[in-house]
Amino acid sequence: MADVEFIDLTGEIHEDPRGLSFFPWPEQVRNPQDILKSLHLVSIAPGQVRGNHLHPNHIEWLYLFHSPGELIWEPTSGELKKQRVPGNRTLIRIPAGIAHAVRNPGPEVLYLMAWREAADGGAGKPETRPRPLNGG
Repeated sequence: MADVEFIDLTGEIHEDPRGLSFFPWPEQVRNPQDILKSLHLVSIAPGQVRGNHLHPNHIEWLYLFHSPGELIWEPTSGELKKQRVPGNRTLIRIPAGIAHAVRNPGPEVLYLMAWREAADGGAGKPETRPRPLNGG
């Protein structure tokens, strides 16, 4: 099973005195129509965790912005991993079947944009299943 991938977007972020812009649809996305059905914006209050689920048949992409966060994931049963994710510069690709959550260490609200695409054979199958993580 593939592990979570952290993609550095430094070269993809366009910044000027007005702020930044990023076109989030990575070239690796096979079925752009999947994105339109699943695109959502999430806010996470300081000290809170969102997620604690997995997508058995879908790949999920996360783009955190406004403040840093922490991704918690379980690539194999019982093995918990954590990684700090800087806001605005990293795109996260979570393969199908990997339980995950995002924690906001604070002190500001963390925002993330998320979307899913069907993995091989995943079209038409359930997208999300709860999966509590001990660290999430």
